[in-house]
Amino acid sequence: MPDSTEGALPAVTNDHDYACRPSPGKLDSATQRIRELELQVLSLEIEIQHLTVKKQHPLLFNFCVTDEDYRYYTRFSSKEVFTVFLGFCLSLCFTASGLQEKTLSTIFEVSLSTVSRIILTWTSYLYQVLGSLPVWMTREQVQATMPDKFKLYCPQVRVIVDCTEIRCETPSSLSLQSETFSSYKNHTTFKGLIGVAPCGVITFVSKLYTGSISDMEITRKCQILHLLQPGDELMADKGFLIERMLSEVGATLVIPPLKKSPQLSREDTLKTQAIARLRILVERAIRRVKEYHIWDGLVPLSTVGSVNQLWASCCLMSNYQGPLDIKGDKPV
Repeated sequence: MPDSTEGALPAVTNDHDYACRPSPGKLDSATQRIRELELQVLSLEIEIQHLTVKKQHPLLFNFCVTDEDYRYYTRFSSKEVFTVFLGFCLSLCFTASGLQEKTLSTIFEVSLSTVSRIILTWTSYLYQVLGSLPVWMTREQVQATMPDKFKLYCPQVRVIVDCTEIRCETPSSLSLQSETFSSYKNHTTFKGLIGVAPCGVITFVSKLYTGSISDMEITRKCQILHLLQPGDELMADKGFLIERMLSEVGATLVIPPLKKSPQLSREDTLKTQAIARLRILVERAIRRVKEYHIWDGLVPLSTVGSVNQLWASCCLMSNYQGPLDIKGDKPV
């Protein structure tokens, strides 16, 4: 019988000898490896921080550091001046493209509060600057820029007017709901009047009123009649019942004919066509203003304090796209 102790497992105490220490070389090697890993972690942390800082600034800021850099790459005198221009671009993206503030915060890589501040600042500034310009044309200026066809048939027309509406959020107050509700749009709206010269330039912008106001009432309140002179003609749609108000300032109302009459002479027919085509100018001007996509959705009630400034700025900035062509929405 074989010896039972032959091939037996060593004593358990031999599995883990905690009193045994590694050789000095192995300990030094492990310590060195730990130090290397610590340095690697630190390096990665610095790289992450660097990338985070870079992400907080637009791309141009990564290689434009000094004012000399900005003069070289942008021809702006300094970073401060360039940043002002960048803020102007941001505000235009808000009005023209209708981008939300959160989206602009991501695109321009600034905080949401900064976006709001930039928009409010530029809205107020543009309103003051553009509103101070003399956009209302004198009778002589209207005559000098009037298309020849209208000089022949509508020589005294000073301005073509129409009202338009933009939808807004529904107020919680029942009385405000009644004031802002528009039966034409079947929604709560703000309503404004726009005046266009025969050459296609917007020359008058009223403030916005509640949607329930009539065309006649808004014409009276906006005081455009005080700008007219005796002998002037104002062209409007048939819904403008303002003949009496115009007569008080010595002006007359020109409206497109309701129906074509077979009894009209050739001269009257040509005049009717000229009136109808001239009337379309204000519709095209309004369409151009509403191509600012900020007006695509409902106007938040929280912006009531600045909505008039936004509206006037969009109307007046649309003039810088060039005057409207009689034959289409193209600069003449």
